[in-house]
Amino acid sequence: MGDKSMSNNTDKSGRLALWLLLWFAIALAIRLTHLAAKPAWMDEVATTLFSLGNASRMIPLNQVISLEQILRPLQITPGATAGDVILHLLAEDNHPPTYFVLAHWWMSLFPGEQGYASLWAERALPAIFGALAVPATYLLGWLSFRSRSVGLICAALMAVSPFSVFLSQEARHYSLAILAVIASLCCFVVAVQALQQHRALNWRTVLIWVMINVLGLTIHYFCGLTLIAEGLTLLVMLIRQCWVGPQRRRFDLKEGLRSPWLRIYSAAAGTLAGALLWLPILLNFYGSPQTSFLKPGSKDWQYWINPIVQSLAGWLYAVLSPVTRGYSWQAVVVIVVSCVVLLVYAIWLVATLKNTLKFQLTQPQFRPGMQAMGGFFIMANVLFLLICYGLDFDITRGHRYSFVFFPSILILVGIGLAPLWSSPQTPATQLSDYQTDTDNRRFSQVKLPFGKRTISGRAFVALVIGVGFISSQIIVNNLSNLKFYQADRLIRLIQADSTLPVVMATQAVVTDQPSVIGIEIMSVAWEIERNFNPDSPVHRWEVPPRFVIAENNVAKNIDPKAQLSLSLATVARPFDLWLLGFSPDMQDKNCTMPTGKGGNKGSFGYVHYICRS
Repeated sequence: MGDKSMSNNTDKSGRLALWLLLWFAIALAIRLTHLAAKPAWMDEVATTLFSLGNASRMIPLNQVISLEQILRPLQITPGATAGDVILHLLAEDNHPPTYFVLAHWWMSLFPGEQGYASLWAERALPAIFGALAVPATYLLGWLSFRSRSVGLICAALMAVSPFSVFLSQEARHYSLAILAVIASLCCFVVAVQALQQHRALNWRTVLIWVMINVLGLTIHYFCGLTLIAEGLTLLVMLIRQCWVGPQRRRFDLKEGLRSPWLRIYSAAAGTLAGALLWLPILLNFYGSPQTSFLKPGSKDWQYWINPIVQSLAGWLYAVLSPVTRGYSWQAVVVIVVSCVVLLVYAIWLVATLKNTLKFQLTQPQFRPGMQAMGGFFIMANVLFLLICYGLDFDITRGHRYSFVFFPSILILVGIGLAPLWSSPQTPATQLSDYQTDTDNRRFSQVKLPFGKRTISGRAFVALVIGVGFISSQIIVNNLSNLKFYQADRLIRLIQADSTLPVVMATQAVVTDQPSVIGIEIMSVAWEIERNFNPDSPVHRWEVPPRFVIAENNVAKNIDPKAQLSLSLATVARPFDLWLLGFSPDMQDKNCTMPTGKGGNKGSFGYVHYICRS
């Protein structure tokens, strides 16, 4: 009997490993698809140049420079070290160094492309981290509910999640930060379960939790929001446990001084001590130009609506993505149909999950995990809204900061889908994992949105994963507006509208605080170097484009228009001038705007002048 039981456990472990390997392989394949097809945007440029051990200040200011000169920070520097990465990063940027150092070591394995960094290689590292989130999510699901089936559903959702794919295909640190969030939540949910059983968390778990939390802060400072949300959830739990007596009429602070809670306080103290090490660096860049984009322009109706709408959209992007990008009338039809279909699907999904989650909350074995993950998700979003409305920083913009609580969405969806996975034919002996035979029949069918027809519960789960997979393909094929900046569209416009030699110019705000210069125009230059070869007659450049980065330094009374004018005085006329990201009036410099040519292309604001003799 014992040998048979051991053999069954071995078979289950083997099947589990195979399923996890399959979902990991699917996740990696999705994330590597068309990896370098989309243009790099400015933040990816910053990641790349710092991971190479370079600095943006390698670019000369206030002079006309070549394509090679503006891309100097993206050239491989022989002998650059991890120390150079940290030095330049802390001098110019507002992010902690762990990911950049890892990327530096990773990039040293690749020779580059014609002396420049490989965008594919730079994006491959976060793609691998994104795929590793699949087994990590399984672990979080299993620790939360002690159910292999729930863990596998959660892992499958992570594998095809369009939001995860979006972050994994950017040369940024967010996919690594998600791994740190998952690791911290694993310790958090174990702590909640221990507290609900009134037993102390073991010291090894406390130490691991502190180390994970401190490491997360060295990956992205917003991991601190994850820790605060965990703390707020635990605080609510502490308050509830301090209400004692038959009807909880007496508040007893002594409950909070018992051994289980003392271990939690130790974890919090260790985490806080590690966080304080970064305080001088945080204060150094607080209020710098790199944080100003989060400030809303004015408190109009959009100020009050946008954070809520953007939050709801961010939740849905965890499991679905409509087509939202296209420029022909046919594309508009596809966009409208896609949005309508997925809106109906989203309402159907939420309504179904509402019923299953309500049922799962009644199951004693699942209640602690659901309270932990649900409480954390609520607290994290309350915290986001407090920051948006209380501090006037809209951190719901762009969705990427949702990594703070993103894994908890998949865990909640996973536990909600779990009752639907069993079929009426499932033996009762296999249902003890999470439900009875009566409940099995109750969730064996799901009613379709219109009419009285139904599909099986398993078909519904497969549909959710299938919609996630299709949505991930929408992301990798750049059919969703999650990828805002498209330098290729701007370059095509410049080529179509310019009949003279091209000069592109922008300003760089230079302050005493850390600031990266020129990364927006550098992203355009990198796309030109990668896909619009100036030496090829196919790309219709009369001469290779040239660039100017004009310094804007209020402290030193340096005016960007004056610097731009001095720089352009050295350029033979006539030429086409394209201003990116700023719009000084150049008409007094004998430059005219053809038919008021200014606007936005590929999320780049531009003004077009023709400067004649």
